Amino acid sequence: MSKRDIIIFLAGAQAFHTLTHIALMFSRLLPFKMYGIAFTVGLNNFAVIFNAISTISLLWWADKLSNEKRPFWKWW
Repeated sequence: MSKRDIIIFLAGAQAFHTLTHIALMFSRLLPFKMYGIAFTVGLNNFAVIFNAISTISLLWWADKLSNEKRPFWKWW
């Protein structure tokens, strides 16, 4: 496995995390408290934005590590 493959895997995990927070947003479970931490709508919105930016950044980094010069949407 190359460094690029590992980064793409992490980007996929981060994308799944982003989708989980989006699903939590529409599930109407917020706010709730777990282990003494209050998870609010604002905190969840921050998590969606932060995770989406992280996913895009990881995909951009993986594209820069690519040996071939091709657009990131043509990885397959």
